Amino acid sequence: MKLLKITPRLLWGILLSMIASLLNLYLPLLVRHFINLKQFAWSGLSKKVLLLGGLILIGNLLVSSLSDYLISSEGDRQVRQLRLRLQKQVLRLPQKYFDQQISGNLTSRIINDVNVLRSFLTETIPAVVTGSLTILGTMLITFSLDWKLTLLMLLVFPIDGLVTVPLGKISEVIADQTQSSLAALTGVTSESIKQIKTVKLNKAEEDVFAKNAREINKLYRLSLKGDRIAAMIGPLQSMLSFCLIMAVVIYGTLRVKSGSLSTGTLGAFMMYFFQIIGPINNVALFYSDRKQMLGATRKISEIINETAEETAGKEQLAVAPGSSLLRLDQVSFAYQDLPVLEKVDLEARSGEKIALVGATGAGKTTLANVITRLYPVAAGRISLNGQASTDFSLEQWRGFFSVVLQENTIISGSIRDNLTLGLNRKVTDQELWDALALVRLEEYAKKLPKGLDSLLGESGKQLSGGQRQRMQIARACLRDFKFLLLDEATSNLDADTEKIIMTALDRLKRTKNCGQITIAHRLATIANSDRIYFIKNKTVVASGSHEELLEKVPDYRRYVHEQQLKEKR
Repeated sequence: MKLLKITPRLLWGILLSMIASLLNLYLPLLVRHFINLKQFAWSGLSKKVLLLGGLILIGNLLVSSLSDYLISSEGDRQVRQLRLRLQKQVLRLPQKYFDQQISGNLTSRIINDVNVLRSFLTETIPAVVTGSLTILGTMLITFSLDWKLTLLMLLVFPIDGLVTVPLGKISEVIADQTQSSLAALTGVTSESIKQIKTVKLNKAEEDVFAKNAREINKLYRLSLKGDRIAAMIGPLQSMLSFCLIMAVVIYGTLRVKSGSLSTGTLGAFMMYFFQIIGPINNVALFYSDRKQMLGATRKISEIINETAEETAGKEQLAVAPGSSLLRLDQVSFAYQDLPVLEKVDLEARSGEKIALVGATGAGKTTLANVITRLYPVAAGRISLNGQASTDFSLEQWRGFFSVVLQENTIISGSIRDNLTLGLNRKVTDQELWDALALVRLEEYAKKLPKGLDSLLGESGKQLSGGQRQRMQIARACLRDFKFLLLDEATSNLDADTEKIIMTALDRLKRTKNCGQITIAHRLATIANSDRIYFIKNKTVVASGSHEELLEKVPDYRRYVHEQQLKEKR
């Protein structure tokens, strides 16, 4: 799979770069001609030589500038496309993929590894192409001038190869390890900054520092290895090149004195020699640069080749307006071969409030994730009005639900940005104010300098925990949905505020004729539910009203008693 492509624009840039290289090849010949002039007076011939040299220099400048722009701008364009492709792919990956990843690692792949590909496309490939042309052109010209001196100059190739090939192989391994270490460092650094409040409250600064320091020291050790190799390659190449230059100068000087070589030809040879040193090094480093590029390509390809969620490809199915019935029949789910849900049966209807109740770890949140198809079921069937969930596109199915999670889902941005997140319709300011009023945030927002356009900070840090949850509820209420799913959505609210919001949600349930599925521990939240599903040992063991379960299910009575004790503390 080709992540980056050789396009006409890039080819034009390389072609212009080759033209610039050819122009450079002609300059030493002009210098040779000028040095060999019998008379250095300001003659017509010397004027022509200097004028032609000046035109070549100006032409080279213009052609090289255009070439550099075409190549770099094409690289930027392709990197932009690749990053957009990666971002789109990452957003389409299933939830289980993110459960096994560190977000900072993914960020590093999208940013750092893509930069490696850009460098190879815009720097290595053009340098190798133009370098090869320069080397070939130089060899042809110098052979025509003096084949003996050319053979001496050619010794630079095997000498340079003896140095760069073995060390280049080591550099390849180090480069691959460095990219992986950089990704790991990005991951732990991002995580420690994101969780800085938890770190401080747990007095874990030293632990986090030690974890970050391990990655920094690992990257440092790899950098030192790379520095040692670079420190060997540079001086060795310089020493060998100097020795070879001295050999060319001494041999050429003897030839000039004997009359078998002109001074101008020797001068041209020296210019050609210095001109090909850079291209030779670029060609020699191509192997290690290519290996580094392949390493980055492999990591990026792993992300792109991950199986994405099936978000498209199905027609929008017609759903009759009015009451809806959501059913789960014998639904099972396993996470990494570990059973989490087994043969769950459940029903939720429009205008009805049901609650999922059970001890921590019973599988309530997993059940909500299965209902919204964040995770695929291992067995069983989920349906809406008799139509299987998998018959709907993922986008249409998730549109049936408005979900409020326990964890913070406030994004960096304004109040407006958060309330309209993902909405595919125009929303008036009045609708936004009404949603804020529903959750008792209207007065708070009106006191802010910019009102709805006031920024909330990263992850909503300007808000308290309770305000963040209320903001998420307000966001959910703006959607067109058939079922409102609340996963511990009021856990950070005081009892009075929770009562007010639950009353407002009940009114919303009647207004939109939607169903409400609540996951909660507080008895006040679940006691007035139309039906409660009690989950234990990975399945629904009983269902009914609060009073019915208290009367018939000992485990539920025990659960209620434990919750009452917790709430009294």
